[in-house]
Parts: sequence; C-alpha cells; structure tokens
Amino acid sequence: MDKFEQTMESVAKKSPKEQADLIADFKSKCPCPSCPTYNNCASKASEKLFCVTGKSFMCISDDKGCSCPQCSLGKEVGLKHQKFCIKGSEMAQRYENTLWGTSLNR
Repeated sequence: MDKFEQTMESVAKKSPKEQADLIADFKSKCPCPSCPTYNNCASKASEKLFCVTGKSFMCISDDKGCSCPQCSLGKEVGLKHQKFCIKGSEMAQRYENTLWGTSLNR
C-alpha cells in the first residue's frame, strides 16, 4: 500500500465531521489558485483541491500549464498523477490507469 492509499484509508476511518475538517485543511493548503490553468470561473465557484474532489465541473477545460508536480500537498499525501482539474482526482486517474494503462493518463 503506497502513501496515497494509506492516507485515503486513514481518512475513511474518520468521522464525517473529522473528514470535513481534514478536507477544509487540505483546501487551505491547496495551491490550485496559483496554477496557470486555474481561472476566474473556478475561483468564483470556489473550486479547488481537484486531486481529491475531481475535475472542474464547468470552469476549466484549457490546459495552460500544470502546478501539480510542485504541489507540497500532493507530496504530503502521495499523489502520482497530475492535471486533476482536467483529468479527474487521483483516485479516478488510478482507476482509469488500471483499465487502460499509463499511455492515456499523461
């Protein structure tokens, strides 16, 4: 089990209130608003933490660069993928990778 899986297992064992508090803490550390791809629409919609919550619902579609590889939060929780605002959460990308392999993920 890698770091991300351990983190998710730990989160799953917490109460709903503790999970919400943890997500709020992650959002406070989230660097998404400083990413070149992040836009005004996403800001107004309070979208961020795409690595956990999944891709942007309606705001982000154009890739203008990715800050994910430098994300300290990503390193803290063991993320392997990137471009979460466009491609989906870490969990979703890992699932797709098991179905289709790595060539479609990057």
